[in-house]
Amino acid sequence: MRSPGGAADLRDRIASVDFSKCAAMVVGHGNMGRQFVLALQRLGVSSIRVCTRGDKGLSGYEQWEGEALPGEAVILALPIEHLVAAGMFFAKRGFRRMLIEKPVSLWASEIERLGEFLEVHNVVAVCGYNRVAYPAFAEVRARTVSEGGITSCNYAFTEMVSRIRTQNFQQAELERWGIANSLHVMSMAHGLIGMAENWHGTRSGNAVSWHPAGSVFVGSGMTDQAVPFTYQADWGSTGRWWVEINTPVSGYRLCPLEEVRRRAASMGEWELIPVDSFAPEVKAGFVEQVAALLHDGVREIVPTVSVRRAFELARFAEQVMGYTT
Repeated sequence: MRSPGGAADLRDRIASVDFSKCAAMVVGHGNMGRQFVLALQRLGVSSIRVCTRGDKGLSGYEQWEGEALPGEAVILALPIEHLVAAGMFFAKRGFRRMLIEKPVSLWASEIERLGEFLEVHNVVAVCGYNRVAYPAFAEVRARTVSEGGITSCNYAFTEMVSRIRTQNFQQAELERWGIANSLHVMSMAHGLIGMAENWHGTRSGNAVSWHPAGSVFVGSGMTDQAVPFTYQADWGSTGRWWVEINTPVSGYRLCPLEEVRRRAASMGEWELIPVDSFAPEVKAGFVEQVAALLHDGVREIVPTVSVRRAFELARFAEQVMGYTT
């Protein structure tokens, strides 16, 4: 069954657009930067510039003395600690369309400050939460609309801490890992059900030495779209990321988040739903969010995360995790 506005429609919408006259510059050429370049190439963007890391540990952009080309978008794929300053730098250089890698900052207050700055400079900026651009996300959203809407949601953001190479991250990033990483799940769940409005949560546990705020998180509440939700995570146990959505007709499960499973009866099995993708060889969600950045027609299907929404997500995570603000 093809769902209007679902993954197949998203694939076809991207395929119908001529991106050859678009221009974009990627700032940063680590793993994320390379994925953005690959996405731009796959879309057929003809003008692609890359600002790479500089010497002496600088991020590279501080030494850049150019200006934005007419209509050129900029994609900031730098380490988290550089994103806010880079956003301000490139706004001053004339860029008026910007994608900033998630989560923009580890502190909600910094994201809010950047958002105000970009608004003054008339910059249309979005945050690179690629899970919200997944074809799987589009498919679930479309199906829930056709089935009468979402009646409830529960999700889990348990981190597989044994797989995290802590030596690759700064202390601040580890101590605020809920913002640095767990927001992937929160952004997807609340992208479907709306932001938490009236809710309550508790936290406990000391299973993760580098995350002093805790290792067990549970909570429940209501969103601004009147959808009841629950969340849970136990970083010292054996769980993983997942999102479950219920409608009057079906249940949908995203686990792993790139895949969709549907259950149509209480005692039924979870059945895998095929999900179409424009460029399955590129990291999921990257082509889709870049296409939405460059073309308004694609943005009608791919929900972008504004800097304001990135601030709201980070503030929610601060409250869930008990981080200082």
